[in-house]
Amino acid sequence: MLQNTPPQTLTFAIGPGATADANIGLGCSIAIMDDAGRLLLQKRMDGDWWCLPGGGVEAGDTFTSAVIREAWEETGLEVEVIRLLGCYTYPDICAVYPDGRRVQVASLNFLGRVVGGAMIESNEETAALRWFARHELPDNIIPTHAERIVDVFNSDHELRIS
Repeated sequence: MLQNTPPQTLTFAIGPGATADANIGLGCSIAIMDDAGRLLLQKRMDGDWWCLPGGGVEAGDTFTSAVIREAWEETGLEVEVIRLLGCYTYPDICAVYPDGRRVQVASLNFLGRVVGGAMIESNEETAALRWFARHELPDNIIPTHAERIVDVFNSDHELRIS
Protein backbone atom coordinates (compact mmCIF):
# COMPACT_ATOMS: atom_id res chain seq x y z
CA MET A 1 0.00 0.00 0.00
CA LEU A 2 1.30 3.44 -0.93
CA GLN A 3 -1.15 5.61 1.00
CA ASN A 4 1.32 6.23 3.86
CA THR A 5 4.20 7.04 1.52
CA PRO A 6 5.32 10.65 1.96
CA PRO A 7 4.95 12.93 -1.06
CA GLN A 8 8.02 13.53 -3.22
CA THR A 9 7.46 17.28 -2.97
CA LEU A 10 6.58 19.68 -0.18
CA THR A 11 2.81 19.78 0.33
CA PHE A 12 0.49 21.44 2.82
CA ALA A 13 -2.45 20.19 4.87
CA ILE A 14 -4.78 23.13 5.48
CA GLY A 15 -7.82 23.45 7.70
CA PRO A 16 -9.05 22.74 11.22
CA GLY A 17 -7.14 19.82 12.73
CA ALA A 18 -4.43 19.89 10.04
CA THR A 19 -1.70 20.26 12.66
CA ALA A 20 -3.06 17.75 15.19
CA ASP A 21 -0.16 15.30 14.71
CA ALA A 22 2.50 17.86 13.72
CA ASN A 23 5.62 18.98 15.51
CA ILE A 24 6.22 22.68 16.06
CA GLY A 25 9.07 24.13 14.00
CA LEU A 26 10.66 27.45 14.89
CA GLY A 27 11.66 29.25 11.73
CA CYS A 28 12.76 32.58 10.34
CA SER A 29 12.58 34.25 6.96
CA ILE A 30 14.03 37.39 5.46
CA ALA A 31 12.61 39.85 2.99
CA ILE A 32 15.52 41.05 0.88
CA MET A 33 14.64 44.13 -1.16
CA ASP A 34 16.63 45.68 -4.00
CA ASP A 35 16.96 49.39 -4.77
CA ALA A 36 13.98 49.19 -7.15
CA GLY A 37 11.73 47.92 -4.35
CA ARG A 38 11.61 44.36 -5.68
CA LEU A 39 11.54 41.36 -3.36
CA LEU A 40 13.87 38.37 -3.72
CA LEU A 41 12.03 35.05 -3.70
CA GLN A 42 13.44 31.54 -3.75
CA LYS A 43 11.89 28.72 -5.78
CA ARG A 44 12.32 25.62 -3.65
CA MET A 45 13.97 22.47 -4.95
CA ASP A 46 11.44 20.22 -3.16
CA GLY A 47 8.37 21.49 -5.00
CA ASP A 48 6.96 24.13 -7.28
CA TRP A 49 6.79 26.74 -4.51
CA TRP A 50 8.17 30.27 -4.21
CA CYS A 51 9.06 31.59 -0.77
CA LEU A 52 11.16 34.02 1.19
CA PRO A 53 14.68 32.78 1.96
CA GLY A 54 14.78 31.28 5.43
CA GLY A 55 14.57 28.10 7.43
CA GLY A 56 14.81 26.55 10.83
CA VAL A 57 16.38 28.02 13.92
CA GLU A 58 19.00 25.56 15.20
CA ALA A 59 20.37 25.03 18.70
CA GLY A 60 22.84 27.79 19.53
CA ASP A 61 21.36 30.21 16.97
CA THR A 62 19.94 33.61 17.65
CA PHE A 63 17.05 34.54 15.37
CA THR A 64 19.25 36.95 13.43
CA SER A 65 22.17 34.53 13.11
CA ALA A 66 19.76 31.86 11.86
CA VAL A 67 18.21 34.08 9.19
CA ILE A 68 21.62 35.37 8.06
CA ARG A 69 22.89 31.76 7.76
CA GLU A 70 19.77 30.60 5.93
CA ALA A 71 19.94 33.53 3.50
CA TRP A 72 23.57 32.66 2.73
CA GLU A 73 22.82 28.95 2.26
CA GLU A 74 19.83 29.55 -0.02
CA THR A 75 20.98 32.61 -2.01
CA GLY A 76 24.76 33.01 -1.74
CA LEU A 77 24.16 36.55 -0.47
CA GLU A 78 25.50 38.11 2.69
CA VAL A 79 22.67 40.04 4.29
CA GLU A 80 22.21 42.51 7.08
CA VAL A 81 19.06 42.41 9.19
CA ILE A 82 17.37 45.81 9.31
CA ARG A 83 14.41 45.04 11.54
CA LEU A 84 11.78 42.54 12.58
CA LEU A 85 8.63 42.71 10.43
CA GLY A 86 6.46 40.24 12.30
CA CYS A 87 5.85 37.04 14.26
CA TYR A 88 3.63 34.43 12.61
CA THR A 89 1.92 31.21 13.66
CA TYR A 90 -0.24 28.98 11.50
CA PRO A 91 -2.44 26.71 13.64
CA ASP A 92 -4.39 25.44 10.60
CA ILE A 93 -1.49 24.87 8.18
CA CYS A 94 0.82 21.86 8.33
CA ALA A 95 3.87 21.55 6.07
CA VAL A 96 4.34 17.93 4.94
CA TYR A 97 7.93 17.37 3.81
CA PRO A 98 9.13 14.69 1.36
CA ASP A 99 10.76 12.78 4.25
CA GLY A 100 7.38 12.52 6.02
CA ARG A 101 7.89 15.22 8.67
CA ARG A 102 4.74 17.17 9.53
CA VAL A 103 5.46 20.64 10.89
CA GLN A 104 3.36 23.52 12.14
CA VAL A 105 5.57 26.56 11.65
CA ALA A 106 6.03 29.46 14.05
CA SER A 107 8.23 32.04 12.36
CA LEU A 108 9.81 35.46 12.63
CA ASN A 109 10.11 37.50 9.44
CA PHE A 110 12.83 40.12 9.06
CA LEU A 111 13.58 42.89 6.60
CA GLY A 112 17.12 42.82 5.27
CA ARG A 113 19.48 44.10 2.62
CA VAL A 114 22.37 42.65 0.66
CA VAL A 115 25.83 43.61 1.93
CA GLY A 116 27.97 41.11 -0.01
CA GLY A 117 28.22 37.74 -1.69
CA ALA A 118 27.01 36.73 -5.13
CA MET A 119 23.57 35.37 -5.93
CA ILE A 120 23.66 31.68 -6.85
CA GLU A 121 21.76 30.13 -9.75
CA SER A 122 20.72 27.01 -7.83
CA ASN A 123 21.84 24.49 -5.20
CA GLU A 124 20.39 21.54 -3.27
CA GLU A 125 17.70 23.76 -1.68
CA THR A 126 17.17 26.40 -4.34
CA ALA A 127 15.87 25.75 -7.86
CA ALA A 128 15.86 29.46 -8.77
CA LEU A 129 16.04 32.97 -7.34
CA ARG A 130 14.18 35.94 -8.79
CA TRP A 131 13.42 39.54 -7.94
CA PHE A 132 9.67 40.33 -8.03
CA ALA A 133 7.84 43.65 -8.04
CA ARG A 134 4.57 43.55 -6.10
CA HIS A 135 2.49 43.23 -9.29
CA GLU A 136 4.68 40.35 -10.57
CA LEU A 137 4.35 37.98 -7.60
CA PRO A 138 3.74 34.36 -8.60
CA ASP A 139 0.59 32.46 -7.63
CA ASN A 140 2.45 29.46 -6.22
CA ILE A 141 3.73 31.04 -2.99
CA ILE A 142 4.05 28.80 0.07
CA PRO A 143 0.83 29.32 2.07
CA THR A 144 2.69 30.31 5.23
CA HIS A 145 4.66 32.97 3.32
CA ALA A 146 1.78 34.74 1.55
CA GLU A 147 0.82 36.82 4.62
CA ARG A 148 4.47 37.67 5.29
CA ILE A 149 4.98 38.86 1.71
CA VAL A 150 1.93 41.13 1.89
CA ASP A 151 3.36 42.59 5.09
CA VAL A 152 6.72 43.17 3.37
CA PHE A 153 5.14 45.39 0.75
CA ASN A 154 3.23 47.18 3.53
CA SER A 155 6.31 47.35 5.75
CA ASP A 156 5.46 50.76 7.09
CA HIS A 157 2.91 48.94 9.26
CA GLU A 158 3.38 48.28 12.93
CA LEU A 159 4.99 45.04 14.03
CA ARG A 160 2.74 42.15 13.02
CA ILE A 161 2.00 39.37 15.54
CA SER A 162 -0.39 36.63 14.44
